[in-house]
Amino acid sequence: MKRVIAENGKGYYHIVTNWLPHEAECYAASVLYEYLYKSTKAIVPYFSDVERCPRRTPEIHIGPDVRGIQTDVSQLADDGFLIRTRGEDIVIAGKTPRGTIYGVYYFLEKYINYKCFTKDIETFDCVDTLVVEDLDIRENPAFEYRDIYFRPAFNADFCVKNRLNSNRAPIPKEMGGKLKFFNFHHSFNELVPPEIYFEEHPEYFSMVNGQRLRTRTQLCLTNEGAFRAARRTLRKWIAENPDCKVFSVAQNDWDNHCTCPECSKLDEQYGTPAATMITFVNRLADDIREDYPDVMLHTFAYKYTKEAPLGLEARDNVIVRLCNIECSWDSPMEEQAFADPASGAAGFVGNISKWGKLCKHLHIWDYACNFRNYLLPFPNYRSLPKNLQTYRNNNVMGVMQQGNFAHGELSGLADLECYLGARLLWDPYKDAEQIIDDFIKGVYGEECYPYIREYVDLLCDSLEGNVLTLYQNSDAGFITDELVARAEVLFAQAIACAKSEKSRWYLEKEYLSVLFMKASRMELDNPEREGLIDQLYEGVKHFGITEIRERRHLDISFENLRNSRYAAARDNEYQLYYIMK
Repeated sequence: MKRVIAENGKGYYHIVTNWLPHEAECYAASVLYEYLYKSTKAIVPYFSDVERCPRRTPEIHIGPDVRGIQTDVSQLADDGFLIRTRGEDIVIAGKTPRGTIYGVYYFLEKYINYKCFTKDIETFDCVDTLVVEDLDIRENPAFEYRDIYFRPAFNADFCVKNRLNSNRAPIPKEMGGKLKFFNFHHSFNELVPPEIYFEEHPEYFSMVNGQRLRTRTQLCLTNEGAFRAARRTLRKWIAENPDCKVFSVAQNDWDNHCTCPECSKLDEQYGTPAATMITFVNRLADDIREDYPDVMLHTFAYKYTKEAPLGLEARDNVIVRLCNIECSWDSPMEEQAFADPASGAAGFVGNISKWGKLCKHLHIWDYACNFRNYLLPFPNYRSLPKNLQTYRNNNVMGVMQQGNFAHGELSGLADLECYLGARLLWDPYKDAEQIIDDFIKGVYGEECYPYIREYVDLLCDSLEGNVLTLYQNSDAGFITDELVARAEVLFAQAIACAKSEKSRWYLEKEYLSVLFMKASRMELDNPEREGLIDQLYEGVKHFGITEIRERRHLDISFENLRNSRYAAARDNEYQLYYIMK
């Protein structure tokens, strides 16, 4: 059965929500109304069934309870949705209101080819006729938590349109909200501050080589007083932040775990310091469960806790987040593990498998940029989908991809990284090459596609036989003079034929990455070097890029670039540590 939604500028349907709709369902209905009008020039009116208004046309029902008809969404995941035809009517409904919004955007993707590539670039088809066939679509996300931790992906519109429920993005309740953390970082010094407790209770803190540590300390996780102090702080956090559903109980960002007799005994029993960590977090999770059944606790499997305590399961209201900072991203991690059982990738893949059997909510802290030089590309585009598939196949339920979160604009193909990551976090089996093609055409223009596609392929091909890590300079093996020279030609051709100012703006911003590679690789006595660095600095300032190294002062970074080949110097640099909650 074919259903004509709109034809020749005339609408043949109404959009209807429940008579008391959730505000996110109202938002979903208004989105559908807006984009149906933009694409067809037909008005498909929207109303809430406040007074059980009579039917005037076939209807598109937004939400699981419209016109007194219940749609069963019980088998969906929290962010999942279904799109179903019921006679002439169409139903778009999520397990949650956020899922309903996602369902509307999926509907638009399917019927008007809607895509949102960046915070300010979206595309869709304009059609004379919009016809819907019989439908029975069910979509669930591959991961319950989907976070692209780049500054462009903190935009609420970008997140909702690409089905991210990112903690950092300011996604309001009317747009579906998000999985909000109170914090998601190292928290022991906040739970039990040494400056408050150490003088009277040194036993609350870690013992290393027979001494209790006040600085660079961890908690003594078997100490009852430390547990009670952490419990008080945690309950205070929860009571004061009712909109947050995840709270971190996580080790500080260094080692020095406690080796007192009690902690050592438990750790030795399970073969890893993660044993005391999981036992401690489990106790807190049990303590809050009855009073706060919808709250979860978050902890790390990181550095000294990365090895899983086999036989010791995390509670169902605990998130364990495994980090892969020791790995490389030039090829899929499973392939690296198979090729070299002693590699960091092999250890990480093994830990995923082990932790996946011990916790219901295993999350991954993934990485997707060069923190030493933000302007360098990070071409993980071929390994990313395979890595995400590995995560999903091992019961991983959440992924955060940390990248360049500096304030301002970004280069180094960060916008592409955000879009590709967002689409694959919903479904890692999507065609990544098609996603990249869509992005290049949508952002830079069809006319520029051949040049930027060649640049992306050039970067990916150059990884053959080389490594891609988080802290490389421009002398990394995959960056060659030949690559940089060809990239210059490609960008010159693309910029010359760009048809829109927006495309040209994005191309010129992206060219800064090529300019950085060229200038930083030059010998210090090359007479062109200083002028190129001046040009780079002016471009960075023009486009509003505020950091070219993670949390480092821009002018100092440029001073060191001028004074060292490959931007290798780190003289006078200090960290601009800003809290990212």
